[in-house]
This record gives sequence, structure tokens and C-alpha cells, in this order.
Amino acid sequence: MRMKTMILATSAAAALALSTGAASAEPDGWYGAVDAGYQHIDRRINLESATTGNNFRMEINDGWTAFARLGYRFNPNWRVEVEGGYRSGDIGTFRARRGRNGVCNLTPATGPCYSPEGDATSTTLMANVIYDFGFEYWGIRPFVGLGAGVNHVNTDVIGRHRNLRTVGFAADDSSTKFAAQAIAGLAWAVSDRANIDLTYRYLTGDMEFFTTSSVAAFSQGTLEGDYDSAHSVSLGLRYAFGPEEVEAPVAPPYVAPPAPPAPTPVAPPAPPRPTAPAAPVAREFVVYFDWDRSDLTAEARSVITAAANYAKTGRPTRVLVVGHADTSGSAAYNIGLSNRRARTTADALVAQGVAGGVISLNGVGETQLAKATADGVREPLNRRATIGINF
Repeated sequence: MRMKTMILATSAAAALALSTGAASAEPDGWYGAVDAGYQHIDRRINLESATTGNNFRMEINDGWTAFARLGYRFNPNWRVEVEGGYRSGDIGTFRARRGRNGVCNLTPATGPCYSPEGDATSTTLMANVIYDFGFEYWGIRPFVGLGAGVNHVNTDVIGRHRNLRTVGFAADDSSTKFAAQAIAGLAWAVSDRANIDLTYRYLTGDMEFFTTSSVAAFSQGTLEGDYDSAHSVSLGLRYAFGPEEVEAPVAPPYVAPPAPPAPTPVAPPAPPRPTAPAAPVAREFVVYFDWDRSDLTAEARSVITAAANYAKTGRPTRVLVVGHADTSGSAAYNIGLSNRRARTTADALVAQGVAGGVISLNGVGETQLAKATADGVREPLNRRATIGINF
């Protein structure tokens, strides 16, 4: 019990001590996940009969495990989830801790005492609190967590007395007990919304089941013990359903122009001579994007329409579209995001009638900020694409 308390307390302390960090590109809100993997119980389960006081050790063989999760992400660091899990539980040996009592296979009546037939499977329902660390390497972020809930252990075993092979022994019962788990793992972001989770879980709890015997003297009644030291490692896919954060660009404050001076009477000018219209000059337009998005808002489409109309007033020799990103997320991710913003803007210009042959694209990520910020800051003025039109 002391070891369980230390493991759970250590995980909680690690999460609280590192509760600051850079923002992730994954949106907040609801997400779902499925996991599958391998489970191991590193020591035999100690069982004690509430009727006779006899002690037994039941070994569960290594097996497979699977989980389904539904969670909610509050911010780039904290999330909670409800987790349903299943752990296989093929029974290995079933022996008495003292003496020669124990349970063997049904046949043969004499000979080696092999493992009895049966299994003890575990089905869990847990509420988890997860902390995602604020740093990442190559798109990989570590996380830790704690969970609490219930463990439903279904025991189904049949065999014979170790020495008296004619004496039968069976159990077909289940119990639902409080359980807790410690969680640690690594999350690899494979897209804006999807993560591959490599997760370790340490589960601890209690179990009990009722036994029957063909001979009353061997009946053990109810056996109670700890479903303890259950380790599992799983690989899963987590997908975020939450909406992207919408953050409008902050416009500079409006400054009213100074009042014009009073007019001075002058003679009317001579009628102007007809002149040829002035040639259009080079001009730049700026399109702003929502956080971690590359699709166009209504305001962005109006800017692109104005840019396309201006380009069509003459014959542009080059239209340079450059995508930018703020400093939230990794530098490698922001390069890809800026390229997507440039491509979306260029496609919209072509749709408005600008010749695609004069359009050039570039994505510079977070290297050319409109407003200098520290790493990890969501700055609206830096989430943009510029349209440079040259004649």
C-alpha cells in the first residue's frame, strides 16, 4: 500500500511542478481515443479465504488490453477523460501459500499439476486527470496523469485438488471494487487534431470471488485479495473534435485627422487638359487568419477580392503571396501552417480572376513577425498572408 501511495503522489507532484509551458496547436474541447496494447502483472495475486483463513497465490499470465476514452481539453496543459478498459486474464498457477493445497488441471487424475482451466478478466471504468507538459521535441510531448474508478474482475476457474484429484474446485463469480491508476506517456502530433499516444498505466485495486468444491472439507468460501501491480503499455489514436479558437486581429486605434484650415479664396483654375490614366503602382494587401487555421474568414475574403480587383487594373508582372505564423506551436509545424495559408490565399486570387502564372508562393513560418513576441504567444497580427502586387 505504501508503494501505491508513493507512485500516485509522485505523478501528481510532477504535474503540478511543471504546470507552465508553450501552447500546443491542438484545439481545446472534446476528443476521443482508442488504445490497444500489452498487460503484465508482476507478482502473483495473494488471496485469503474469509471462511477458512487459508492463503492462496493466483498467477495471471501476460495478455492483451484495450481502452476507449472520451475526454475534454481545457487548455494546452490540462484535460480530463472517462476511460473504459479491458484486460485479459488467463490464469496460470493457483497454489496455496503454505502446505500442499492448490488447484490443478482437470486431467489427468494423476501426474503433473498443470494450471487449472480459467481466467480472471478485468473491466475498468476510470475518470482520469491528464497533464500535458509544455515542451515538445520533434512534435512529441510527454504527459502524466492519475485516475480513479472501479475495477470489475470476473473470475471463472475450474480444476481439482492438487493431491486429491477426485476433489473438484470451481469459481464463477465477479466483484466490482474501487481502483486507482497512475498514467505516463508520450503524445506524437501527426496532424492539427490527431495524436498517437504511447501510454503506460499502473492499476491497483481489490477483488474477490466465491468458490465451490465437491467436498465440503475443501470448500474455501469467498477468496479476497489485491488486484495489484497491473502494468500495461498501449498505443492509441486520439482525435480532437473541439472547435478552433477564433481570435480576431486587433486593429490599431483610430486617430481622427486634424481639422482642415479655412479655405482661402482663389481664382478658379483653368480646365485641366485630358491626360492618360496613371499606371497602377506596386501595392501590398494583408490577409489575417484565425489561430492555427488556414481557411479564410469573411473579412479575409473581402481583402482578397480587393487585391484581385487591384491586380486586374493593369498587367501585374508578379504577385508574391507569403504565408506567416505566430510563435505558438513548434517552428517545424509553423512552416507547414504558413505554406497552407499562402496556398489558400493564392487559390482564392485565381478564383477571383488573377492569372496563376504570375503568382509565386512562400511560407516563412514564425521567422518574419509583424509584431515581435516571445515563443509560444498567440499574436493575431502575426497570423497572416501578404499579397505583394508588382506591375
